[in-house]
Amino acid sequence: MKKLVPTVLILLLSIVAEAQETTPKIGPGFGAYTEDPRKILNAAAKAAAAVRTLRYNARYAGVGAMATRAPAASGVVTIARLAADNPLRARLAAKGIYSPASVGDANAFHTTFDGSTIRRLRSKEKTVVVKAISDDDPRERSLGYVTSHFGGGPYQLLTLEYLLDTPFDKQIKAATADYEGRTSIEGVQCHVVYIETAPDTRGRVARERWFIGVKDSLPRRHEVLVADNDGRFGAYVLTISNLEANRSLPANSFSLRTPAGYVSKQMQETPKPPPLTVGEAAPDWRLSDAVGKEHSLADYRDRIVVIDFWATWCGPCIRAMPELQRVYDRFRDRGVEVFGVNVWEDSNAAEFMKRNGYTYGLLLRGENAADAYRVPSLPTLYVIGKDGKIIRATKGLDDGLEKFLESVLRE
Repeated sequence: MKKLVPTVLILLLSIVAEAQETTPKIGPGFGAYTEDPRKILNAAAKAAAAVRTLRYNARYAGVGAMATRAPAASGVVTIARLAADNPLRARLAAKGIYSPASVGDANAFHTTFDGSTIRRLRSKEKTVVVKAISDDDPRERSLGYVTSHFGGGPYQLLTLEYLLDTPFDKQIKAATADYEGRTSIEGVQCHVVYIETAPDTRGRVARERWFIGVKDSLPRRHEVLVADNDGRFGAYVLTISNLEANRSLPANSFSLRTPAGYVSKQMQETPKPPPLTVGEAAPDWRLSDAVGKEHSLADYRDRIVVIDFWATWCGPCIRAMPELQRVYDRFRDRGVEVFGVNVWEDSNAAEFMKRNGYTYGLLLRGENAADAYRVPSLPTLYVIGKDGKIIRATKGLDDGLEKFLESVLRE
């Protein structure tokens, strides 16, 4: 009988907490395992697919070990779906405040897409940049192209599940889906579903948690769970409140007037030459590090050199940095140099690396080098052999860098 007392007491406390709309502890014994998580995800997929218009408040930030590593944003997002056969998917608007990688001053943002034209307010430059989507260029006729021009802040606040053909498909098919009970998010009772993917080829597992409204099956929070190199846990968290679905939107929801004192200008996009490729001679460069010491590629001709073009405002760049640190730690005594070449930067890159514990090389003001290497986007990574020729070129995250270097060093 004594063993039943803690269980009954815990259950009563949970019921009281839910009745008071507080946040009860989530875990076994508090509703866990009492509902089918994939049924909840399927309901969320159906509900998201049925949304035609949407408006919500949102905030995005890192917590735990990611508290100082993630950008911070808060604002209002508005979405209205376009015709089902339109690859641009939806009209979009986002307005709020953004701090890149949680460093530096917060800046106002306001970005809109009315179905044909992107308008983005740049508060520092006092400009509104305008980009009309080309009807003749298939590269521009995609939602990914549109959102790639939204910049920091608007992109973090978007809930892309509302714009997918098959929302929550990845989560429904995940290797693990556990029900963790209920909790209250901004006053809305939500199911809590934990998702875990099967290990990839390198044994890595992706983990996330979705908080799905009990009544309307629409998401109110998304947590991407991560750990840093020291095993400290954290998460990237998007929280949604004041959600209004399938309601009439004001006519000016997706328009952006040029404020007084601002100028409007067209986004200039010139055709970019292709990046350098394997086998080409790597252009030399001479760049300074954070203490003013100059480095050149020629200084390291007897070593393998990894150069990663990056910026603190670039989310994928930040996600690539732990991998670069591992490469540096593992191969620095085996003839490999690793440099992060910082480009197009507004924040203090040296302070960012120091605060986050990254100790591989940092080279500043690398814009001319980026031009010479024909960097198309960030991050872009090159590996240069001892003979000065490129032996690896990657646009975006390079998950196979460690394995590649190991194979090169064995030769």
